[in-house]
Amino acid sequence: MGKKSLAFFMTFWGKAPRRGLVLTAILLLAALLLQTAGCTSQKGPPSLEEQAQALDKSLICPVCPGETLDQSRAELANQMRAIIREKLAQGETPESIRQFFVDRYGPSVLAAPPRQGFQLTVWLVPPVAVAVGGLLLVMVLRHLRRIPQAEQPVSSEEALQPYLAMVDKEMEEQIERPSGAQEDE
Repeated sequence: MGKKSLAFFMTFWGKAPRRGLVLTAILLLAALLLQTAGCTSQKGPPSLEEQAQALDKSLICPVCPGETLDQSRAELANQMRAIIREKLAQGETPESIRQFFVDRYGPSVLAAPPRQGFQLTVWLVPPVAVAVGGLLLVMVLRHLRRIPQAEQPVSSEEALQPYLAMVDKEMEEQIERPSGAQEDE
């Protein structure tokens, strides 16, 4: 590496680390975008089986607590999977099939609550709570940084003398007191 290129390198990276970090971040972001752009596939619409599998994952089996249709081995789940495939073959949309099961079994059949009405709070409260908690944490940490730290007292022989005298006095009182006598306090 020549002197000029070394000088440029030191000036660019050494004296201005923020500029170097920004440039590095931009280059990494560009590389990541190029990588992901090459990975996207140009598939057509999903097949009936792919749609059926997606529906199987989005519906809960009514007789198996917490299991989606694709996980459940119950007879009712098998019947529901067959109905899904039959309705897709007839040309119904996944949303209308989902609504069919909601009408039949209630909204508890949905693996994820709908993002509308009061149930929208289920989707909004957790991220808002995390954001508020993070904000409170930042505020508390900033406040704690501003509090001056109390200096620890220096322990020296002179500072300990009054306490040692108190201990000596109590020890003498214990020795002088008869062994069976109790002190009333």
